[in-house]
Amino acid sequence: MKKLVTILTLAGAVASGFAQGTVNFANNVAFQTAADRHVYFNDMSTTNNWVTGTNIVAQLFYGASAGSLTPLSTIPRTFRLTTTTIPGTWNGATRTFQGFNIGDIVTLQVRVWDSTKGTDIASSQAGGGFAGQSDTFTYLVPPAGSPSFAYFTENLRAFAITVPEPSAVALGVLGVAGLLLIRRRK
Repeated sequence: MKKLVTILTLAGAVASGFAQGTVNFANNVAFQTAADRHVYFNDMSTTNNWVTGTNIVAQLFYGASAGSLTPLSTIPRTFRLTTTTIPGTWNGATRTFQGFNIGDIVTLQVRVWDSTKGTDIASSQAGGGFAGQSDTFTYLVPPAGSPSFAYFTENLRAFAITVPEPSAVALGVLGVAGLLLIRRRK
């Protein structure tokens, strides 16, 4: 009897693991649409603005709605090296959502920042680093055993991260300092 209870408990644990939502967190795969899913610096009009560099990371946020997004507890994924043949993409990985089951619709958002300037998007921006985020998009959690393309983030679309520009105050201070230096020399 104890063996039967143990086996049923283990089977339940395995089944509940498969019931949670899983996604292929990558932006270099496409199945149904040929939509652009790249990440750009500042401007999406030219392909040479694609983001590269392992100091820039992407984190997946999820929730029941756009107002309830939380980050996955896994470490963010790094973007590819500058020598990559697929710039504008991060190194993908499988991710699992807690609290979502097969057939649920999950709202997702990708947030990207410069990890040398902060541990999250807000601290990176405060430290003068690159930062940006995708629009929110939906994802339908597929049944276990679905073909691999069912786990793609098909509704993700390209977005740009902003490179911070010097503030007007900082530029003004530099201008005044320059004028004082010129005046002092005369």
